Amino acid sequence: MTPRHRGCPRPHGRARAAAHATLAALALAACLHPAPAQAAPWTDTVGVIGTTLGAATVPAPATFTCAGLGLGSVRFTWSAVAGATSYTVAYDGGAGSVTTTGTSVDLAGLLNGGTAWVRAHVAYPSVTWSSVPSTTRTYTFVVVSLCG
Repeated sequence: MTPRHRGCPRPHGRARAAAHATLAALALAACLHPAPAQAAPWTDTVGVIGTTLGAATVPAPATFTCAGLGLGSVRFTWSAVAGATSYTVAYDGGAGSVTTTGTSVDLAGLLNGGTAWVRAHVAYPSVTWSSVPSTTRTYTFVVVSLCG
């Protein structure tokens, strides 16, 4: 038996059917006119054309090497990443960085050794995606004195 509030008569017959029909109509109206969508905090304001969405990641370069070029100079070389439009090499433990479109960079005038890594970047019309850092390389400069 359905509980009733005191003083409220229980609807019978046609009144009960009318109440159910009203509730069904309100539920249908809510489905036909949903509340307007609200933007998520990560929404990009760029218009989307089409109905297919995709996801992708930018991989880090598979290889990252270094070679000494002379006193205080080093060359970093890495493998290309498909679709990459630029690369950033961080050196001196991340204190310095240089961005290039090629797959190698020469750094000169370095006084200390350190660690380095590279990130690949893919530019899209409204945003640039970056890879995680590659494996790190440690470089060291040794000063040699020759006496004769």
